[in-house]
Amino acid sequence: MEMEVNINVRIRDLNKIYQKIAEKVDEIIPIEWNAFYLNGEVDKKEGGVFFFFNTSDELNQYIYSHEIPDIFNVSEDDYDTQYIELFNLCIELQEKFIEYGQEPWYSFDMILQSNGKLNIHYGYTQWNKSDYGPTDRIKYFQYKYLNKALSNEKEKKKFEEMKKYENNTN
Repeated sequence: MEMEVNINVRIRDLNKIYQKIAEKVDEIIPIEWNAFYLNGEVDKKEGGVFFFFNTSDELNQYIYSHEIPDIFNVSEDDYDTQYIELFNLCIELQEKFIEYGQEPWYSFDMILQSNGKLNIHYGYTQWNKSDYGPTDRIKYFQYKYLNKALSNEKEKKKFEEMKKYENNTN
């Protein structure tokens, strides 16, 4: 019974952090959204977070989170403050994993539909120790989750290599 309670407490605690992350993303997005796709990378409290979102009017058009200030005339300072808060929630999530004796993940993907459907994926590939930089990883994320069309054979080859790297190290 005690183990059951422990598991229920852990699930409840993780769900609270998921909810905080979702609420923070909702605060950051200045318009009504249909779905968002978030990626957080954390390694020893360093890393980054980004997300893409779409609207019900344009389901196949995704807006990159770091373009919000320019597209929606949002203050850079306000965006940066909320971005830091969002990243700190990703750190909090990883710390909760460590507190519960779980292997710390390197990347965290959250996909949330406006109807409440939630998908979570934890990745253990340490991309920061690879030859793939942040831009490569963002484009790979778009390819993997947003069905981004490949721009050329070179990009196709790179994504195939990244998928192989991810499968071998995850």
